[in-house]
Amino acid sequence: MTVSIAGGSSGLRACALALALTLPSLVRGANVPELPLHADRASTLDLAVTGLLAGAEPGVTRYVRWADVARLPQAKLQLTGEFGPGEQEVTVVFLSDLWAALPVLPDADTLLATCTDGYAGVYPTTFIRDYRPFLILEINGQGPGNWPPPGLRFNPGPYVISVAASIVPAVADLIDVGHKRPWGVTTLNFAPAERAFGALYRGPWSAPAELVSQGREIWIHSCTSCHRGPEDTFGGTKGDRPFAALAALARYAPDYFRRYVTNPKGMVPTAKMEAHPHYTTAQLDALVAFVSLGAPP
Repeated sequence: MTVSIAGGSSGLRACALALALTLPSLVRGANVPELPLHADRASTLDLAVTGLLAGAEPGVTRYVRWADVARLPQAKLQLTGEFGPGEQEVTVVFLSDLWAALPVLPDADTLLATCTDGYAGVYPTTFIRDYRPFLILEINGQGPGNWPPPGLRFNPGPYVISVAASIVPAVADLIDVGHKRPWGVTTLNFAPAERAFGALYRGPWSAPAELVSQGREIWIHSCTSCHRGPEDTFGGTKGDRPFAALAALARYAPDYFRRYVTNPKGMVPTAKMEAHPHYTTAQLDALVAFVSLGAPP
């Protein structure tokens, strides 16, 4: 299953308006306190927030203390295998409550998460509403100051975002659920999707065929985790190839592109990219159709 942002620039604006009318969970209630924002980072556990925030110029970063985040409504969940073998109990705050506790301006409809290792996550308000992602504050009763948990070599802190099929069964149907579970989250950017991904709706992508639109959704919700898009569109920095190079490969060597996406290390033993053997032929065709439009004819 893929999730949709919108079908074009006008669609993005209409989507933002619709979300303002249909997402009451993002409006702060009596049990969701307002989070104080600070101009300075006092600890490595502070959560950096930026984007469209009331009282802050666009692009300015503010900081939220871990202790203040921990005062938001919490839930305890059981996750299996996420931080090592077996079951872990995690203490979480849902992103909908975190959003509601911040002075996010109405034009923001997408949360963009960036991580210590260059990874990124994309969470439109539609995704937050439908899949209920959450911020993990504790693993087995221990906060990030005591991470990594036993048996895990890599410290997943300061924050982890995740989703769980035990909360929303449809999570199991996401084609790349791992891309919605980033570790090492340091910064949350509250942005309009039209600004974050506008380049994907302009030029050769302004009036795409259905197959191209499907590929664009895969790009936004999967590939963006490691790759920036055309015109330096938002994305992670783990992928070390510019979008133009990927586009040329998709256009002029599509079979190689498909095989590489499916099994990177089988093509290049030193490849950093994770394998995607679960992609169907139709999904690979859609990705090729979208990416290849970025190459010159």
